[in-house]
Amino acid sequence: MKKIAVIGSGVVGEASGIGFMSKGNDVTFIDVSEKRVNELKALGYKSYLSDEAINANLDIDINFFSVPTPTVNDHINLDFLKNAVSDFAKRLAKSNKYQVLVIRSTVLPGTTRSLITLIEEISGKRAGEDFGICMNPEYLREISAYEDFVKPWIIVIGQYDEKSGQQLEDLYQNFDAPIYKMNLEEAELQKYIHNLYNAVKISFFNEFFQIGKNMDMDTKKVMETVVKSSEGIWNHAYGTKDKGPYGRSCLPKDTKALSTWAKEKGYETDVLNAAIDVNEKLLSKIAQDKNNFMEWANNNGLDKKTLTEIVGGNTKILESLSL
Repeated sequence: MKKIAVIGSGVVGEASGIGFMSKGNDVTFIDVSEKRVNELKALGYKSYLSDEAINANLDIDINFFSVPTPTVNDHINLDFLKNAVSDFAKRLAKSNKYQVLVIRSTVLPGTTRSLITLIEEISGKRAGEDFGICMNPEYLREISAYEDFVKPWIIVIGQYDEKSGQQLEDLYQNFDAPIYKMNLEEAELQKYIHNLYNAVKISFFNEFFQIGKNMDMDTKKVMETVVKSSEGIWNHAYGTKDKGPYGRSCLPKDTKALSTWAKEKGYETDVLNAAIDVNEKLLSKIAQDKNNFMEWANNNGLDKKTLTEIVGGNTKILESLSL
């Protein structure tokens, strides 16, 4: 049994705390909202206001932070997180026990590591010796947060060091899910890719829903069959192997043909056009050094014919590579 503090008791925090309790752990909720603290107490849960927790002499092993990290004027706002971490550091200063701080909030790469200086300055303790720090992304859906927590499909642990990560891995041993360990920044980026892929996928299909509806098509039928036919959907690893720009005979010609056709018809395909732009920029970047380009081609098993197909009508690349 671990003694856990959950800082931030919203949808994610509450589901996580109750979920950890269901696994036999001792959980204390900490929040800045007096109303929320009282609600949790009324349900029979241990709960403290942040200011109260500083002087409550709490015995904690692992601290989970699920506080808001809102986007304000297109920039992430870390005020809530920094305030919560500062309060943790004040608690840590009064304790002689090694504790692990775990960020569950979605934060940009480099954020979790940057908090170490703040904690050390306030607590007088040292990372790796007196406390550990991890990034543990959450993938909970609002309508099924508790169920998603107790039955996760994946657990990702970004660790500052092996000791930090092992504490968290031990806690998750009785969860039936694969555990993947990486460094802090990798875990932070993983969560953003997880979310942003969903956003891009929705936007991509929305573009074609609009085209189909404008042409009086049964778009539901079209998309249902795409789900079954497209390798990018049923092959989960498709496009994730870092093999460079797309090529061969179909993708370069089909992307450009559909983009041109849509433009002539007055349809907007911003996501598709962005994909074409990214692919051509990557091709041009790789082709700046013939040796690097050919090494990339050899590593991917591409012969001269296939390379010519990949670069398509890009005469500048063809000339620079003498293909």
